[in-house]
Amino acid sequence: MTSTKRSGIAGFEDTLRDFWETRPVRPRTGGKLGGVSAAIGARYGIDPILVRVAFVLGTFYGGAGLVLYLLGWLLFPKEGDPVPGSTEPTREPTSPTLAVVIVLLLIPGVLWLVSTPSILGLAIGLALLYLLHHNYSDRGAAPAAPRAMSETGPQPAAPVAANTWVYPGTTSTAPPPDDTPRQTPPAWDPLGAAPFAWDLPEPSEPDEPEQKQPPRRWISFVTLGLAAFAAALATALGAPMSTALAIALAVLGVGMVVGAFLRGGRGLIGAAIPVGGLAMLLAALPLGDLSGELGDDEIRPTAIQNVQPLYKRSAGSVQLDLRDLKIADGQELHTGANVGLGDILVQLPPDVDVTARCAAELGSVQCLGDSTDGRSAERTVVDQGENGPGGGHIVLDLVVGTGDVEVVRG
Repeated sequence: MTSTKRSGIAGFEDTLRDFWETRPVRPRTGGKLGGVSAAIGARYGIDPILVRVAFVLGTFYGGAGLVLYLLGWLLFPKEGDPVPGSTEPTREPTSPTLAVVIVLLLIPGVLWLVSTPSILGLAIGLALLYLLHHNYSDRGAAPAAPRAMSETGPQPAAPVAANTWVYPGTTSTAPPPDDTPRQTPPAWDPLGAAPFAWDLPEPSEPDEPEQKQPPRRWISFVTLGLAAFAAALATALGAPMSTALAIALAVLGVGMVVGAFLRGGRGLIGAAIPVGGLAMLLAALPLGDLSGELGDDEIRPTAIQNVQPLYKRSAGSVQLDLRDLKIADGQELHTGANVGLGDILVQLPPDVDVTARCAAELGSVQCLGDSTDGRSAERTVVDQGENGPGGGHIVLDLVVGTGDVEVVRG
């Protein structure tokens, strides 16, 4: 058991050492920014587009993808000019000026990696790169550079074959001793029009064209199904929409990585772009609870039993008119509204006691004259009406994701 453990550790160290010695080279052409994605794609035979998408997906998880890209830009050498007498390009390190800039960018990037998703994303990215090199290190490896003449000494000249061609209609004066005249014409010249001195080889059978592997479309369909199922399951368990989209995006990212190895799954790029864009929209535009219906809801009850405890809309508006509500002294009514994207308006009788909580994740609130706006706008107001205490008590809890909340009297 000890020998097995040591063998595993040695294999891990050998893989890391080989990765560092043959690490990807950033090309002079074909790169979009620093050439890191193009370098990985060329080194391991992967479509660079998939690598770029993987970096973008990793950036959503606490900036891990951005940090990994900057590390590759810093540590991967750049393709240089070939040395004289060779066609193989050299490997040049990153310039000192650019290295200083990248290090300055890495300092806040590393300090950014303080959350669990960012640390997990960084670990997954490094693990995928290790497995990529462990399984496909033979792909795209640069051939050994030609050795200089000073190391090998003068090379013997290659033998030059004797010229056995003769002009048609003449005979050779000194035929080579091992030259045996052809007695029959070759298959490609049944009439014997060509001189036998033209000792051309028999034509070989043409190579059969390499059969192209059929596209593995099942990778895209399976990954899309798993992403939709994971997002639906997260939503059913009560997770917010942003979390469900993040889970779906992670499944699509894993599918693209698997597709890069199996030569498939390019269709997932078209699905990952809108999912990622919607995730960014939700991050910048909070929508609150999206489990309600769509549209506008106007309620004008006249009795307490006709008032629901909560009115919900995913997108739209809730207008709750309580001016005609009959509520006696000592009675208390609890109700509220929750709108993901839209507005809430509550109209109250002039003499009823009110305790109102008005909140908007992004927008404005005007709660019985007390107003505020911006992110996390919230106000809680206790108002006893024009005639002071008495006349019943209404407790309101009004929350909107993005939009406005307004509570007025009369």
